[in-house]
Order: sequence, then structure tokens, then C-alpha cells
Amino acid sequence: MRCILMMLCVVAVAGCASAPPSRFTALQHRRAQESMDCQDRAAVQVSASKYDDWSPGETTCLQRLVAADCASKAWAPDGDFDSAEAAAQYQSHVVEACGADLTKRVRAAFESEL
Repeated sequence: MRCILMMLCVVAVAGCASAPPSRFTALQHRRAQESMDCQDRAAVQVSASKYDDWSPGETTCLQRLVAADCASKAWAPDGDFDSAEAAAQYQSHVVEACGADLTKRVRAAFESEL
């Protein structure tokens, strides 16, 4: 009897300890992971280039532009409207966030990287 009660207790505790279901879909998780991977690659790519005389804002802007472009290309194979809309919103947000740091040389560097 003790064994049965102990087993029930273990099962109940194990059930309580499991993670709650995610409110995000597998697709959303994949896109988030791709975005983080793109951020990492963009940071390496920009830091390895010759932008030492740029302001920190300019290099950050360039890094964000490169990462947003990478993410939108990674999401494109999904082929659905949500992917295209999410990519467009992400890129638009990045351009807005750059503000005055989106200088001519940042634009030129970004366009030459593509």
C-alpha cells in the first residue's frame, strides 16, 4: 500500500513539475531562433569589418539592418502571409529604431553587403 501511495505521489509531483504548454507555435519558436542566429552572425560580420571610425550608433544600426535582412530571408521559405508581414514589420522597426544613425555610409555599407 505504501508503494502505491508513494508511486502516486511521485507521479503527481512529476506532473506538476512539467512545463506548461507554450503559447507560441513551433513556427514562432523557429523564427525567434532564426532571428537570434541572424543577430549573432550580423554582430560577427560587422565587428570583423572596417567600421572603427564609425559611431557606436552607426555600427549598431548596420548590425541591426544586416540581422533584419538575414531574418527576412530565413522566413521567406515559409511562403505565408504572416512570414512576409512579420519580416516587413521587423525591417520597418529596425529602420525606425536607427533614426539619425541611418546615415548615407550606413546605407551604402548595408547595400554593399547584400
